[in-house]
Amino acid sequence: MPFAKAGLYIDKGPLTPEDLEVLHQAGIEAVKLPAQADPILLDACRDAGIHTFLVQLLSQQPGVEPTPPEAFVDEMAPRVEAFLKKGVIRFEVHGEPNLPRRGYGVSWAEPAAFSDWFLQVADRLRTTFGPPLEVGFPGLAWSEPRPPGDPPAVSDDLFLETCGLALEGADFVCCHVYWTSQEEMRDYHGALRFLRTYLERTDRPVVISAFANVDPAQSPAEKGDQYAEFYFFCSQYDRLEEVYAYLLRSSDPTFAGMAWVGTEIPARVGSRRRMPHPSTMRLTWPTAARAYTQAYGERQRRYFEASFDPVHNVHWLHGGHEGVDLQAAEGTPVRACLAGRVSIGPPGTAYGNYVRVVSRLPTVGEVTLLYAHLQQILAEDGVDVTQGEVLGLAGQSGNTTGPHLHLGLRIRGLSLRATSHYLNARPYLDPVRGSPRVQYARTYVLLPPGADQAWARAVVEATWDAHRFTVGGSADDAGIGDLDVRRVVAVNPAAWDGDLQAFFETYYPGVIYVPVEAEDPLALQAALEQLPPMPEPLSVSTLPRGLPRTQYERTYVLLPPGADQAWARAVVEATWDAHRFTVGGSADDAGIGDLDVRRVIAVNPAAWDGDLQAFFKTYYPGIIYVPVEVTTPDELTDRLAWF
Repeated sequence: MPFAKAGLYIDKGPLTPEDLEVLHQAGIEAVKLPAQADPILLDACRDAGIHTFLVQLLSQQPGVEPTPPEAFVDEMAPRVEAFLKKGVIRFEVHGEPNLPRRGYGVSWAEPAAFSDWFLQVADRLRTTFGPPLEVGFPGLAWSEPRPPGDPPAVSDDLFLETCGLALEGADFVCCHVYWTSQEEMRDYHGALRFLRTYLERTDRPVVISAFANVDPAQSPAEKGDQYAEFYFFCSQYDRLEEVYAYLLRSSDPTFAGMAWVGTEIPARVGSRRRMPHPSTMRLTWPTAARAYTQAYGERQRRYFEASFDPVHNVHWLHGGHEGVDLQAAEGTPVRACLAGRVSIGPPGTAYGNYVRVVSRLPTVGEVTLLYAHLQQILAEDGVDVTQGEVLGLAGQSGNTTGPHLHLGLRIRGLSLRATSHYLNARPYLDPVRGSPRVQYARTYVLLPPGADQAWARAVVEATWDAHRFTVGGSADDAGIGDLDVRRVVAVNPAAWDGDLQAFFETYYPGVIYVPVEAEDPLALQAALEQLPPMPEPLSVSTLPRGLPRTQYERTYVLLPPGADQAWARAVVEATWDAHRFTVGGSADDAGIGDLDVRRVIAVNPAAWDGDLQAFFKTYYPGIIYVPVEVTTPDELTDRLAWF
């Protein structure tokens, strides 16, 4: 699971240099904008390293007159098409429909009517545009607190209770969160109730599409510190994918107190704590069964009530389950996820028999892992253990309903707040995003800047039918991937700024670098036909390799088995000069890489054995999957011209 991205609502733009500096200073990773914004804004965001976007579809006058589903889709369709062509796939349909000024009492008289309206809109959008478009159930207004000037809202709890079918019919569910103080932000009854209101009500991915401290009396410095803490808190939850603060700037005096531009908020947010990248701390599984039985943060109500301390009159747990529970049969071995020193916990606690193992990692620092509910402890207190060494036997000691292993994670210097130290270990147990399903040898023919489609056609004609080499124009894409064998055939490397070989040695060590000089496409074709066989790997590493130097968006046009070079030429002719899409025939190569945006245009997916979309969901989750069905290469050229 990737960590929830820190986002910001930027309104319609245009983006000024001051705005872009805010995004950079705050470390913003995602941007939300209204459908009425100019899609050209995305180019500036991408130049700033932002590749995740959410577009809100909201009628211009939603609370003035009824907006039937067909009229809404007709109004929004040109905007949706424009953003899809710019690579945006996520659309929040409407926003705060439980407010009178957003249609309640005008377009729908009750929540159930909105549920029906949403499902009709979603169906029309999917029918019109097909995949990869994703439709989001909108964030609701909270009854209290409200931004200044907003009228009372119908209870969001009531609204959600009667919108069950709409929640099931959405690809993701949006949530709005507001508060007026740090205490309210941290409180079970305050901002944190989104955990039980949304994460426990739906199994869909959740996006906090707007959050803010709405108290105009609080200083930007106070708000910035709260936002930094809230972003970090949200990064712990598995199904929480994006978190958007409100807002970059506003010309409306009503919302001026929440704007970031010209305040201390960006600097405060930019200094927030961040979780280490999963590649820096790989945990081996401590149990034989690699399965979760309870996620981090679940069952918020139960843990809140169970954590009441009558002596201090306080509930210690506000954010739900503080760890991950792993399937483990009674009496089976529990092994150390990391090497470190054992510390045996005292008896009589809710954890039952438990041990802690303290490790020190070069780029992370001090890491403590808690192994709880053991039947028996086998390790000795104070001894050093190796990764994979048996610590004890799984059981159900302490407060538990059955045998399992509770795994808790602490990292020195990182905690949610004073009473909450445990973090989510799941990202460090799961494979690094885009890890290869199996090892395979890849040859990537890298064309230099300025090489037009004649050069790409030469690569196809020389290599496709015999080898199906991947063809592309991104040096990062050529080096990415945790593979033993990554061969890069670099065509005319002097055409790149700087030393291309040094680039790979620095950012993608282990790449087999093969420079090829050619005066023209015909010479390139001849040179590629003489390439030697794939060499043996230079080395085999147990550490992740090929992590991206920086985040970038990749579109891989995946041709099916049996597609000859005529199909590859069609892709080149349709996409190379405009987009320089990567072209290849390997489903693994299409999915590989720890990237936020990996789009796979799967040509004639039925030609693959099995369900290709299910393959990506299983082995390369997070892929934006776009199936394209065509009967001839010419038809493929026409179809790809849409992208």
